[in-house]
Amino acid sequence: MAEAKKRVGRPSGDTQNRAKLVLAARNLFIERDYAQVTIREIAICAGTDPGLIRYYFGSKESLFSTMIRETAMPVVKQLHQSKLNIKAESPASLMQTYYTVMAKHPHFPRLMFRIAGLDQSLPENEEVTKAFYEVVNFDNIAMFKRLKDKGMLKEDIDDRCAQLSFFAMMLFPFLVPDNLLKCVGIELTPDFLQTLAKQNANLLRRGLLREQDHTDEQ
Repeated sequence: MAEAKKRVGRPSGDTQNRAKLVLAARNLFIERDYAQVTIREIAICAGTDPGLIRYYFGSKESLFSTMIRETAMPVVKQLHQSKLNIKAESPASLMQTYYTVMAKHPHFPRLMFRIAGLDQSLPENEEVTKAFYEVVNFDNIAMFKRLKDKGMLKEDIDDRCAQLSFFAMMLFPFLVPDNLLKCVGIELTPDFLQTLAKQNANLLRRGLLREQDHTDEQ
């Protein structure tokens, strides 16, 4: 009996169903608030049976958390590496990884930005903010404090201001309305974002970071 119950809703030969559900969830949650998106809508958008959401994820809440975590995972790994071994090039490496990931999901930062502004004390926001903080660990993000402590920032640089400037570089390109981007002739293609990453890396290096003293290596 238990085995029969386990097979209910099991996909038959289509190994792409799970990926389709994550993609559909990401698209819908970007467009609308969490509470407005239903399991049925996600399944219809994915072209699958609603029962597969329970099979793969257990609930809408778990699907949302999985979508957030899997989309952001390459960036989270880069953040963790920077925390373990901070280097002068860490911010630029993180930005390049972030732009590479977000080139595939250019509206995902808008979702994360919206979640960050939610009132965490409200019960209806509990699951959403929980998923957000599973991937956004501010201790990992605060890399400019660690750079300052290691003497890698210029003496006149405030690490808090540097951190905020870095956030602006990371988020702003993806928060600009599409119509405004079109007006200035910008399309957030992978090639453009890599060019932007290189230029921003130069801005960070020349504006914030102390020139490396090669005599320290001897």
